[in-house]
Amino acid sequence: MRTLWFIILAGVSLASAKPAAEKAVNLSGVWIIDPDQSESKHTSPEPPKINISGGRDVSRGSVGYPDNPNGSGGNDSPEELPARQFGDLTLMIVQTDGELQVTRKFTAYGKEWTVPQTFALDGSQCINVALDGQGGFTSRTRWQNNKLINSGTETRTIRDERTEISLTEEYAISKNGNKLTIKTMIITPRGVTTLKQVFKKLGKSKS
Repeated sequence: MRTLWFIILAGVSLASAKPAAEKAVNLSGVWIIDPDQSESKHTSPEPPKINISGGRDVSRGSVGYPDNPNGSGGNDSPEELPARQFGDLTLMIVQTDGELQVTRKFTAYGKEWTVPQTFALDGSQCINVALDGQGGFTSRTRWQNNKLINSGTETRTIRDERTEISLTEEYAISKNGNKLTIKTMIITPRGVTTLKQVFKKLGKSKS
């Protein structure tokens, strides 16, 4: 009988056990982008085709982001700033038990930009200014495999048109705490842009 009760109690204990919560990693610090380790890629949707005389199809020129995200040329606009890889991008991150404050500072088109955002770490909805510093960004955060996932929708004006953009960010910090990697996916009517931005912590060595 004693053995039977032990088995029953053990079964109840296992049934009521909850999986461990995802670990929150501290992302706080001042982070300077490392352009040599960062990269971006843009995939445009298949361009429409025009049928001309002789039955030959000619593809229209695609519009989107410039081939060189570091350059000043191309057909992008200031509203498409997140597609660029800024050589002087600095992040200032303050993390508490309840929220993550991220301030981006960079220079583009002869102008200095400061974009502050605050995200609740309990998964509740947050509304911030968009990455371009002009539109709005509605998102929720969650922890997954020691990485912070922030996903939502941005509202921006592109080519004088109001556009909704799907945006997902993944924050991951190295074991020694010296490197922060942010992977971003931006989905727009112009296609999909993926960014990998690698940052070094100010005041830390490269080791």
